[in-house]
Amino acid sequence: MKAIGVFLMISSVLIFGLSACINNTSTLKQITSLNVDCETKDVQISDDVAELNGEQSWTAKCEGKTYFCTYLSESGSDCYELIE
Repeated sequence: MKAIGVFLMISSVLIFGLSACINNTSTLKQITSLNVDCETKDVQISDDVAELNGEQSWTAKCEGKTYFCTYLSESGSDCYELIE
């Protein structure tokens, strides 16, 4: 019984720790840069949302354009330009 509790605690720490990696703004800038024609240093991130299913979405701005980006570990990432 005690082993199950330890296992659950360690699993929780790992899950939250790994999900925090993708929440890092510099990582989101890198993902955006890979999907659009823009340097990582020029990307501005806002509206970062992490869903319970693991999907993450955010808005990125670069060189006067705005993009809606998503990331899901099973399917990768993509960014779509938003026309304002």
